[in-house]
Amino acid sequence: MDGSPFELDLASNGGSSSLIFLGTGCSSAVPNARCLIQPSDPPCEVCSQALTVPPERNPNYRCNTSLLIDYYQGDVHKYILIDVGKTFREQVLRWFTYHKIPCVDSIILTHEHADAVLGLDDIRAVQPFSPMNDIEPTPIYLTQFAMDSLAEKFPYLVQKKLKEGQEVRRVAQLDWKIIEGHHEKPFIASGLEFVPLPVMHGEDYTCLGFLFGQKSRIAYISDISRFPPSTEYVISKSGAGQLDLLILDTLYKVGSHNVHFCLTQSLDAVKKIQPKRALFIGLTHEFNHHKDNQELAEWSKREGIPVQLALDGLRVFIDFLDISFFVLRPVGVFTDELISTMKYFSFHAEDLGCLSSSLFKSIHGNLIIWYGAWMKRSTENRKTLTDTLASELSRITNLGILLNYGFFEAYVGESKDGRPAARFSTGDTIFLVAMSSTSDDTTKLSYACLALLRSDFSKEDGVYSTVCLKCKDTPMVATLQVWKSLQACYSWLISSDYRNTYMPYIRLLADTQFDIFKVVYVSSDEVLNADFVPSINM
Repeated sequence: MDGSPFELDLASNGGSSSLIFLGTGCSSAVPNARCLIQPSDPPCEVCSQALTVPPERNPNYRCNTSLLIDYYQGDVHKYILIDVGKTFREQVLRWFTYHKIPCVDSIILTHEHADAVLGLDDIRAVQPFSPMNDIEPTPIYLTQFAMDSLAEKFPYLVQKKLKEGQEVRRVAQLDWKIIEGHHEKPFIASGLEFVPLPVMHGEDYTCLGFLFGQKSRIAYISDISRFPPSTEYVISKSGAGQLDLLILDTLYKVGSHNVHFCLTQSLDAVKKIQPKRALFIGLTHEFNHHKDNQELAEWSKREGIPVQLALDGLRVFIDFLDISFFVLRPVGVFTDELISTMKYFSFHAEDLGCLSSSLFKSIHGNLIIWYGAWMKRSTENRKTLTDTLASELSRITNLGILLNYGFFEAYVGESKDGRPAARFSTGDTIFLVAMSSTSDDTTKLSYACLALLRSDFSKEDGVYSTVCLKCKDTPMVATLQVWKSLQACYSWLISSDYRNTYMPYIRLLADTQFDIFKVVYVSSDEVLNADFVPSINM
């Protein structure tokens, strides 16, 4: 539908597995209520944001730690939920609706503390409605210790049959399945294998993390104070093999805690375990998302392991998208006719597998860019697709001349609302810079774009988001910025040192062109999420 919002693509929920962080906060969640009802002087910087910034645009708004695995297998999505804490209903309203999650197919519990189980009553909200409870129960996997505790907390959820004279009341229907808390006893939930990872959550308590993923190794550890040697071996590069992603408990920024890792312990664990990358969860209000991620970026650069704070709503896609740009110059006065033709071209591209598309028109009207988002494919298949699309566009030379084209992938980005997406709609302003490297190696150019993004994005007033993209076929890098208005973009260009400082530096590395565009068409209301975390293969 023309005019629908679009999020610059790194992945799609159409045919790809993903991890959705429903919550990344501690048990008391963030903001901390005490900071709002008994404010300090000066007020808590992180918690006070809750009074001025809506939760959906506040990366420091954190619900109880919980992960949803969208497991795509055999053309079917299965939704596996790890932990159902006190904030589960809020997470459903916010993130199930945002990411279009229709249900939960199975549940896994790390332990039986309040921040992991007190939302179980609300599971009925994601089950089919049945006044008589005659629905298929949702499998829930937990240890016997957790089962015994929950039988006391939620007897009506555990009860199998009604007692004589007891009325039927609608409650969540759960199929309780006991698992063993040992890495040698894996289990299957909704077709995906999980390996239990017992860890200490205080020296008197054992909590479970989980290792999962078929093509890659992903470990999720939400509550930990110490790794037993056997668990550490299973997930260490020097042990059973390197993790592709470690998701790890990190309660406080400074100091230590008796039942949780804090930042120092988490970073030490990352250095010892050596995953390819790590995301931290279980965060208190000590963490300021943007500021602390900048510090972690410096640590990551020194240690060679990318580490960042996760945020609520973050969706890490398993199979990222390829992004195509086809640049055309209208012939004569046929700009509007070319745009209409390219809209029909979008319909044809959908038959070839395009998930969503958009059209950008330069403010001078002398360039039209067709943007397409595609599931990743092999080099050979991508080349065949490119040739097919270019051949189709060569037939409209009476309306427009094809100047350039290629497939790209995003390698880094930032957004002012903290989400890993560059969202744009019809009418938005796009500032696009294309840089053709003067050598076959784009490494220096890519890092230069990354450095400029990191140093200046937060200072630019009026920009929503920035994405850096690398061409898969030629030595080219591009940056795309989404602006609130054309006026804001112009004001920045006029007042900043962009032309005098940045462009001369970039031109030492690349032949550079830039222009300002208006979004004139968006193909559908399908939300495509730009995830700035490196891709992971499940």
